[in-house]
Amino acid sequence: MINSKRYRNTFVSACLVFLVLAEGLYAQSPPEPASDKLLQIIPAESLFCARANNFEYTLNTIDQFLMGVSPMPMGLSILARTQLAKVFGNPELNGVNMAGNFAAFAALTGKQTEDNPTLNIFIAVLIPVTDFQQLITSNPNCGPTDANGVSKITITDTSGKSSTMLTAQLDGYALISSANNYDKLVTIAKSTSTAKPTGLAGVLDDAETKKAVNEPLWAYGNVQLASKTFGPLVFEQLEKMKTIMEGMKSSGQGPVGNPAAVMNMYTKILELLMKEMQSLSLTISPKQNACNLTISASAVPETDMANMLVADASADQENKLLGYLKDGAAMNFAFKMNKTFWNQLNNKGIDIIAATADANTTAEDITKLKMLAADALSAVGESMVCSFSTNTQIKPPFVAKYVIDVNDQKIFDKVIEEAAEMMNSGLLADLNKSMGMETSYTIRRAVDIYKGVSIDSAKLVIKSTEPNSPQGQMLDKMYGGGIEYRWGIVKVADLCACVIGGDANSAIHPLIDEVKASGRKPMQQQSADEVKAALELLPQANKADFVGTYNFPRLLKMTTAMSPVPMPQMDIQTKSNIAFAGKVSNGKIAMDIAVPKEHLTEIVAAVQTMKLQQETAEQPPSAKDIKPDKNQADSQPVDIHDAIWVKCKNTDCGAEYQMSKTAYYEYLGKHRDPASPKTPSPVCKICGQESIALAVKCEKCGSVFFKGAVPHDFADRCPKCNYSKTAEERKKARQQEQAE
Repeated sequence: MINSKRYRNTFVSACLVFLVLAEGLYAQSPPEPASDKLLQIIPAESLFCARANNFEYTLNTIDQFLMGVSPMPMGLSILARTQLAKVFGNPELNGVNMAGNFAAFAALTGKQTEDNPTLNIFIAVLIPVTDFQQLITSNPNCGPTDANGVSKITITDTSGKSSTMLTAQLDGYALISSANNYDKLVTIAKSTSTAKPTGLAGVLDDAETKKAVNEPLWAYGNVQLASKTFGPLVFEQLEKMKTIMEGMKSSGQGPVGNPAAVMNMYTKILELLMKEMQSLSLTISPKQNACNLTISASAVPETDMANMLVADASADQENKLLGYLKDGAAMNFAFKMNKTFWNQLNNKGIDIIAATADANTTAEDITKLKMLAADALSAVGESMVCSFSTNTQIKPPFVAKYVIDVNDQKIFDKVIEEAAEMMNSGLLADLNKSMGMETSYTIRRAVDIYKGVSIDSAKLVIKSTEPNSPQGQMLDKMYGGGIEYRWGIVKVADLCACVIGGDANSAIHPLIDEVKASGRKPMQQQSADEVKAALELLPQANKADFVGTYNFPRLLKMTTAMSPVPMPQMDIQTKSNIAFAGKVSNGKIAMDIAVPKEHLTEIVAAVQTMKLQQETAEQPPSAKDIKPDKNQADSQPVDIHDAIWVKCKNTDCGAEYQMSKTAYYEYLGKHRDPASPKTPSPVCKICGQESIALAVKCEKCGSVFFKGAVPHDFADRCPKCNYSKTAEERKKARQQEQAE
């Protein structure tokens, strides 16, 4: 068994300093990557490393970015000094170079054991120091060094409880770890001081080293080391999860579909990533009005993944359809068709499906699907774009508008026909069933002719295999009677205009007009202000392999509309977007992301609005004010029209009774702390504690339980008898609709 408590304490203790550090007075010029001392002293066998360059400057920029958005009463720069002062016992922080580069890492220090892979993992923090002896002698929490050069840091909290950390000098840095890592700390410190190690610098390539040295914040994970260390444990836990889900399924409580098949597919994907991915990295560059991130993954050389992640002839060419991305969209995305990448990605995905398919799947089915994917790639040209908008007044509550470069119309039409067959009765249909969905796909050719363009149509009907489940009801709300398709190929430009969603019929004509008028429409012809503002945050976005925008409040609005549980609809004003752009080359894939401060502000406003609406939705416009009173509640009858069930969270009390809904929500409004996400609890009339929460009385068995007692289900689902009034009412409504 893994000593999880010990491991957690080790991790928390070692990372405490690093996670709160970083504040900014000035920036220093970064050293050349080849001579970077910090990367050289971090062990090469590091599972994980995080680094913050120019701490003081970096956290000041984070504070500027979060100003007016963060609920924290103080900036990170103040919090950093406060926490460091607690660690060292001196607000002056004598000997600490606050303008230097800080790092935290977790490294392997010995042979790993399968039953406890964390046993020989060393977690530590590196803090730059101006003078290590000054650090030890002038900060009261630091004790004198012993024969091995190790000093104890004794930290006492406000309750008088003490904890101990260890530190040793390491080439201009203080190496800090938890008290139970004495031998590992001494070993690391001595091995570095007696040799000239290449450390992590010898593991990283030049491009990654440059990012580590130059970017404000950088994090790195060695996937291959993590796979060898934790892989067996991870897959053991996945098997346990699969067994639990199968047991829940057999008792009628599990997810829809075939959970074993779905878990097998996810396991195969994870196996592939752990086998063929070399490393992951993240950089963060905060500025006053935006924060830029880059997520990168590199493949193990000479693997299928490495062969997949290569650039093609279109790498330096512009995507000539970016002008079709739209303002007001929940998502915009565009691809350049890197045929090598997409062909190998498709084949790898189909191999995973084949490995997890049922016994009825034949080799011929797999070959047919691969040929279909290859034909689809040959049918399209250089690029495609899509603008995905939400509309909660239609069903399904979205409209997706595609513009696709068509290379061969005959193959294009053939692919659509064959895909429909496979979705109706082939491998794709079986895959959907394993995920709890039944699909049917019908095509009609030449249903309309508009300005010389023949328009085809299709309808995809998606139904849950378990329509009474919450997942099934959400699926019904999302897709309803089916998803309508309309598309037509504008031959003069060899572009396909396609609309999918609840308003396809009325939206296809304007899109055809736009394609006929504009043809290929590069970024220079983009008239959408939102899109231009977002993509300007990412240099060379117009040449990326994939690029797009993402609007969180608009997607959140659509999600609330599809929820099986009634949720208040929001009207959030939003005009900014998160932008992303990515490229593949040389066995790597990298995605740049830009988060404008304006959009972060809109996200916070959307979440706060939704939370407030949920809490006030049940309040009546007017009702009798009956305040719960410990001494008088029994003598004050509750108006039946203004009554709600509540239950005491105090385990020694557990009282359950009805109280005034008006009084309940007035209490919440009066006692809510705007800076805290926690919902206040009214006073229990029995025990007098602030411990009352909303409850439900089951109409079937009569038991009273906390609202939402059954996770991921209707709020009124009884944990005792499994009855839900909401579920039953919706079931009857659907039956009535079907009968009509």
